[in-house]
Amino acid sequence: MADVRSTSRTPLLLFHGLLSSPREFGLIAPHLRMRGITFENVTVPGYSSDHEPSADSWERWRRSASEVVEQRVPPDAPVVLGGLCTGGFLAAAVAVESRRPVAGLVLISPTFAYDGWGLSPIRHLRHLGYWTGLDRFFRVAEREPFGVKSPQVRRWIAREFQERDHSAVGPARLPLRALREAEALGRNVRRHLPRLTCPLLFVHAREDEITRVASVERVVAGLPQRDKSLAILEDSYHMVTIDNDRLELVALLERFVRRAEARPDPELPARARRVA
Repeated sequence: MADVRSTSRTPLLLFHGLLSSPREFGLIAPHLRMRGITFENVTVPGYSSDHEPSADSWERWRRSASEVVEQRVPPDAPVVLGGLCTGGFLAAAVAVESRRPVAGLVLISPTFAYDGWGLSPIRHLRHLGYWTGLDRFFRVAEREPFGVKSPQVRRWIAREFQERDHSAVGPARLPLRALREAEALGRNVRRHLPRLTCPLLFVHAREDEITRVASVERVVAGLPQRDKSLAILEDSYHMVTIDNDRLELVALLERFVRRAEARPDPELPARARRVA
């Protein structure tokens, strides 16, 4: 007998990583929809690669992302927000400021710290560029393993970078100024995450080369929310949406959306409240 699943009433909106594109979700989108999840991978003016990128202000990214959510979802309808890496922070920033019912928040591969095994030993020099304003002149080149453990997917990404300046994992070279704004966004989100009253799901790979899983565990453990969980994936690097564990991620997202949708009276308890 065919596996027939009801279509979720609560949509899942996912934001891609820094100056990247919805291609980051291209390998999981069909599976989410086959499981009945109402899913949209959205682009944000000034943040997405298929718009004119603008790295001058993370607040501008947040405003644009909020407008996108308002355009995609009716004003009083609940929504599950989430994203990959910086996209998760962007979703959280929208949830914190939103007056609409937010049924849940998903942070996939959140970069709470740059302490992973795959980073350059001179990565701390980026702060010199931030302090001096020289960040506008520098770019950080993407390099192996491209956040991907799967050899087949990694070869695909390498071929893409040979042919163009963007791939499914994002741009070949990332402006340092954009990275500065992404870090500022992350600090803001970390400070305000305790304000959210909706369910929280964190997903992180044990071998993430950007942020150690221990750093994510510390953040999650320090949050006051009772409805929070951290799922650790065992066979991927940072880009879990296109790596070996992508179908496990799909199952996690489906369960989270279904559970968030089934909560009694979802509008009031799941609302991201503003604190005076």
